[in-house]
Amino acid sequence: MYKAMLVDDEYMILEGLKQIIPWQELGFEIVATARTGREALNYLSKYPIDLVVSDITMPEMTGIEMVEQAQARGYEFAAIFLSGYQEFEYVKEGIRLGVKDYLVKPVDQEELTEIVKKIYQELTDQRYLKDQEQLYSENSISRWLNDELNEHDFFELMNRQKMTPQGPFTAIRILSDASQLVTIIKQLKIKGQRLVITGGPLQDQQITLIFQGDAEQLKRFLAELKRQSSGKLIFYTGETILDWENVYESYEKVLQIEELNTFYPDLLPNQKLELVENLNEQEFSFLVFNKSLMIGDAKTIQQELDKIFEEVHLQHLQPENARYIAFLLFTDISRQYPTATKVIYEETIQKIRQSTTVYQLKQVLEEVLQLVSVQPVEKQISEATQQVIEIVRKDYSQDLNLKLVADELHLNAVYLGQLFKKEMHSSFAQYLNQVRIKKAQQLLLYSNQNINEIADETGYNNTNYFSKMFKKLNGITPKEFREQYLMDYSNVDNKEENE
Repeated sequence: MYKAMLVDDEYMILEGLKQIIPWQELGFEIVATARTGREALNYLSKYPIDLVVSDITMPEMTGIEMVEQAQARGYEFAAIFLSGYQEFEYVKEGIRLGVKDYLVKPVDQEELTEIVKKIYQELTDQRYLKDQEQLYSENSISRWLNDELNEHDFFELMNRQKMTPQGPFTAIRILSDASQLVTIIKQLKIKGQRLVITGGPLQDQQITLIFQGDAEQLKRFLAELKRQSSGKLIFYTGETILDWENVYESYEKVLQIEELNTFYPDLLPNQKLELVENLNEQEFSFLVFNKSLMIGDAKTIQQELDKIFEEVHLQHLQPENARYIAFLLFTDISRQYPTATKVIYEETIQKIRQSTTVYQLKQVLEEVLQLVSVQPVEKQISEATQQVIEIVRKDYSQDLNLKLVADELHLNAVYLGQLFKKEMHSSFAQYLNQVRIKKAQQLLLYSNQNINEIADETGYNNTNYFSKMFKKLNGITPKEFREQYLMDYSNVDNKEENE
C-alpha cells in the first residue's frame, strides 16, 4: 500500500478528495492532509510519502513552490496538481518539476482514477527496479568492503554504478532501532551521503555507512547524530581513508572494534567514541602500518611501529587507550599472518591486558612479529582450507575463482568460502590477491621483468588493475617498490618462501 497526502487550503475540497475515488482499492492510503504548503513540507520532513495531490493556488506558498522545495530537500514522491482555472505557465512549471498530471477543479472522478492507476503502476515498477538496483549496489559495495571483488567484478561495479567517489572516506556502523535508522537513512540521503548498506529490511537494526567528508565534517556529523538521537544509538567508526581503493581498511577497523566490544570489552576505552575521533585527528598511521605488513620488509614494519608508539607517548594516552591501540595493531598482524598467530592469539591478548606501560605494549607486538618470522606455521586449519591454499599457490597465475576451486575439490562454493574466511581471516579473493602481489614483489626484486610482464605472470590481465591492486595492498606502486627495496629488503616472512 502506497502512502498519499492531500494538500488544499479549502477544508471541503480536502474532504471531497478523500471520498471521490476508492483510494484503498487503487493501492493508496491517505495518511495525511495539509491546509498549507508549509504544513505539507513539515510532514514530508518527518515521514515518507509516495503521492502528493496538491492545489496550486494556496496562500503564503503555492503548490509548485512546495513541491520545488521538497525536491530540493531530497524528498521523492509523485505529484498531481489541482487548480480552479487553467494557466499554461502552471502547466509548464509542473512539467519542469516532473509532476505526473494537472487537473482542473472540479476534479473529474474517472480522470483522477485513471491517473492514480497509472501512478500506482509506475511506482510499482520503480520500486521493483530500485529494489533490484539497491540490492546489487549494496551487495557489490559490501563485497568491495570485504575485499571480495575480483578484477572483472571490480570493473563491472565501477562501470555500472558510474562510481567516481571522492574522498576522504570513513566506514561507520550505526546500531539503533529500525524506526530511528529509517530516519537516519533519510537524513543521509538529504546530505548527499549515498553509500549506505542496510543489509536487508533493517532486521539487524544496523546500517553501514561510507561517510564522504573530511575529519571536521565527520566530527560534526557524529555530534549531530548524538544530538538528534531519541533512543539507543551506538556507532563504531573506522579510520578515515583518502582513497576509495582503501575503504576496506576503514571497514576492517569497524569490524575490529566490534570484535573488541563482543569478545574483549575490557580492552575498550571508557570513552571509545571520543578516542576514535581523536585517533582520526591525531593521524595514527594504522593504515600505513597495515601496508608495511604486506610489504613484508622487517625494517619498514619496525619503523611504522616506532612511529605509532612515539605518537602514543607524545599524546600521553591513558593505559586503556594505549591497550586499545595495541589490540588494533595486533589484529592487523594476525590478519596478515593468521596461521602463524592462531596458537598465540589468546596468549597475546592476555599480555596486552596485563601491560601497564607503552614500552611493554610495544614489546608484546615486537615479540609477535619475531615469532611470525622464526616459528613454523601451525597447521591448525582444516584439510579443505589447506587444499585451497595449495591450489592458489600452485595456480595463482591462472584465471582462478572460488567456484572453480570448489568444483575441483567437489565442495559447495558457499560453504568453502565461509570456512576459508573463518580460518584464514580473509576471503578467497583477498588471499588470492595477496599471494599474487607477494609473487609480484619477488619478481620486482629478483628479476629484470617489466611491470607488464610481471602483471601477466601473476595472473592479472590488466596492467592498470595490477598496479591499482599492488598500491592498494602495499601503499606504493610497483615501480616505487622496486626502487625503494631493490638493494635493501629483509623479508619478515621468509618462511613463506620455503613452503
